[in-house]
Amino acid sequence: MTPTRSLRMLCVFLIAALVAACQSMPAPAGFNTAQVAMLQSQGFVETAAGWELTMPERLLFQIDKSDVSPAQQQRIADIAAKLVSVGIPTARVEGHTDSTGTAAYNLTLSRARAQAVAAPMRAGGMQLTADQVIGRGETLPLSNNTTAEGRQDNRRVVVIVWPR
Repeated sequence: MTPTRSLRMLCVFLIAALVAACQSMPAPAGFNTAQVAMLQSQGFVETAAGWELTMPERLLFQIDKSDVSPAQQQRIADIAAKLVSVGIPTARVEGHTDSTGTAAYNLTLSRARAQAVAAPMRAGGMQLTADQVIGRGETLPLSNNTTAEGRQDNRRVVVIVWPR
């Protein structure tokens, strides 16, 4: 075999290998443009954990309460339906509390808050497994628990979505 022919065959082999590698590359990660636009229109912001529904849209609770008003339930179900409509079928729902009460009580209350938000999300078409609806108790405060305003900020549920 001549050196020119060997070089030509090597080039053909390399090009074929590169083409094959390009075809087996995974699709780019992340949400598409329509999904990002919908998330932003509903008050979601991108964070290290995913896209989070945050202030002022974040769901806040009264002291020692986990109930969600009918108007809030409808709003949550509407958000869920919009998420599903753009191909975002699931989320993580995290309940939180302020630091008043015992850690065990706060964990139970935060789970109840997460469940109270998950129910209308399911009604809106989202698929949520038990491990996606969780209570964090008082472990991840947003604000200082020494003020009434800080404690109010910490009594919340956060909805987090991420690309599949």
